[in-house]
Amino acid sequence: MPEVGGVPGPGGRLSDIHLTGPLDETTTLSAETDGIRSVVFFLRSSTCAICLGHARNLIAMKASGELGEARVLAVTPGGAREADTVQSRLRSEALSVFASGDGHAAVGLGKFLTLQHSGTFVLDADGTILSARTATIPTGSFSKDEVKAALAA
Repeated sequence: MPEVGGVPGPGGRLSDIHLTGPLDETTTLSAETDGIRSVVFFLRSSTCAICLGHARNLIAMKASGELGEARVLAVTPGGAREADTVQSRLRSEALSVFASGDGHAAVGLGKFLTLQHSGTFVLDADGTILSARTATIPTGSFSKDEVKAALAA
C-alpha cells in the first residue's frame, strides 16, 4: 500500500475502522463508503474550530454540486458524545458524522506532541484512495482544489 509518513496515499486503502454515530449506532468505514465515491474528513477533535470550518466547506461544496454524487463523512476522535457535538455544530444532512474511538491512528493519523493529526481522504467507489492530505496543524488538512481534482479524475 502506498504510504507517505505512515499515512496511506493515493492507490492505497484506509483501514476499515469501526465508527460510532451520534445516537451510539455502530458501523464501519467500509460499510459507509462501499460502492460510492466518498470524501472522508478526519477532524482533530469535535471542538476544533478549523476542522469544523473544513467540514462546513465540504457541506457548501456538496450543496453547490462540486462533489457530485460523492458521499461526505466527518469523523472525529471519541465516541457518540463527540459525534453528537460535531453534528450539533454543523447541523447539515449533507454529510454523515461519526466518531472513530481511537481509530484515527489506524488510518495513519496519530498524535505528535499531543496534537491529533487531521486529514482529508477522497476514495473511489472501490475504496482506493484518490487523494490524501493530512497535517499536524489542522489548517493544512484540507484543500478544496485537491478534493475537486480527485473527484474529477
